[in-house]
Amino acid sequence: MSVRTIPQRNHSPTVGNNYDLMEKLNYKYLILMLIYLVLNLAGCREETPKVSIAITNASIIDVLNGHVSKNMTIIVNDSIISSITNSDEVKIPESMRTIDASGKYVIPGLWDMHIHTSSEFNTREIIYPTFIANGVTGVRVMSADCFEPCWELQLNIEQSRIIQKDVKEGKLIGPRSVLASTYINGVQPGKPSTLKTPGTKEHGKELVHLLMDRGVDFIKIYDEIPREAYFGIAEEAIKQGMPFAGHVPVTIKASEASKAGQKSIEHCCEGNLFEECSGLEDVLRVEVQSRILSGNPTNMNELVLKLVKSYDEAKCQRVLNEFLKNGTWFVPTLIAAETDQPIRLNWRNNEELKYIPRTELEWWYEDEKGTNKLYGEPNPEIRNLRFKMVQDMNRSGVNLLAGSDPGIYGVFYGSGLHDELILLVEAGLSELEALQTATLNVAKYLERSNSLGNVKEGMLADMLILDANPLENISNTKKINAVLSNGTYFGKDRLTAILNKVAVEAQK
Repeated sequence: MSVRTIPQRNHSPTVGNNYDLMEKLNYKYLILMLIYLVLNLAGCREETPKVSIAITNASIIDVLNGHVSKNMTIIVNDSIISSITNSDEVKIPESMRTIDASGKYVIPGLWDMHIHTSSEFNTREIIYPTFIANGVTGVRVMSADCFEPCWELQLNIEQSRIIQKDVKEGKLIGPRSVLASTYINGVQPGKPSTLKTPGTKEHGKELVHLLMDRGVDFIKIYDEIPREAYFGIAEEAIKQGMPFAGHVPVTIKASEASKAGQKSIEHCCEGNLFEECSGLEDVLRVEVQSRILSGNPTNMNELVLKLVKSYDEAKCQRVLNEFLKNGTWFVPTLIAAETDQPIRLNWRNNEELKYIPRTELEWWYEDEKGTNKLYGEPNPEIRNLRFKMVQDMNRSGVNLLAGSDPGIYGVFYGSGLHDELILLVEAGLSELEALQTATLNVAKYLERSNSLGNVKEGMLADMLILDANPLENISNTKKINAVLSNGTYFGKDRLTAILNKVAVEAQK
């Protein structure tokens, strides 16, 4: 994904004149408003109430092994799955809200492990609610901060943390989140090294502490970090226990990033595996670096095709062995590369376009132009090898995570994750394996397997109730009957209402 630096006009909502509004209020309503304000000043805010819920007669899919337990009752208390019992063996108290899930399938809430947010208004009112409406109950935000002055479609870490807190407290409909630093892209050629744009090992190390002080969850690595600065960041991040993840810089090999401790590598496979899996790596890597670092790269598929045609399977397996040895995770983001496929080519005719904020839509038009210029003419051989590499990684045991990269043109918030799961199956994963990339694997990556990633007693109540079995067809993850997010129940009517509201807000 290209760095989002194109200036955009702010479409934040306007606030009307308070005095005109007060003139329209009758005396009784004014008293009610004053009472409401007093209660809020006292700390009494209206929040989504947590109630005990019983989901009965459900078929629960264990995403560890694909086992389906039928006719089960799930009891949710205070955002936690408190019990799972055969429906014939449990009596539901009359005071408890009961959801009949007969003929339906329950899976853990899905995570999109590579997303981008936008302005505060867009994120709060449109993007985050859309994730929940699509059953995405958790996200890894790949740039949740910015160094001032920030672009209009960026959040700083303070804003991102407030949004995260409001979601947790039930004041905002949205997913759980893990928050990355701003893009760390290094010094530009010919410019001096600085703390925020490091070119030296020392500045790389100092930058780690700056980012820790800002309070991000991990460091987002981007394309153009010089080798010395990258290894400075890596060394200090490992020392301080700060994860770093993202792209493989053009001056670094994927195996080197793995050895250095980079926790995840994003995007298959330009910029990482294609280069190192080429039998002509030494020659073609120099060409790739030269073109990327020129400041205005174009027609990159011309070089990518050379890399693909010189693919060396034995050489590539050695790289995958490094991933396995070092515990490196990989996020393929297959949909992000589908620029010549109908799913991306026809984005202007997608009915979900009404859920995209106007300011984001303006960015999409520019991003499409920039992407086409950057990559040039697509070639099916590139796609074929990309899918083979994902299959090879999976067969070799490399840990995979599902990420769709919404924020780039034609990849829709929430639903893009379902499209990514479908592509992972097309690449050779089984339905269960694809499902694991957005559930079980996420919990392992986040080191939260005791609370996330499956439907078990004692875990957080993030769940989807589906009308059909996703193990039979992965596209059934789209057939959402209800969502439970942090114990809050969103039935089909409420999910529809959320999207209707999003469509209105997106036009502001």
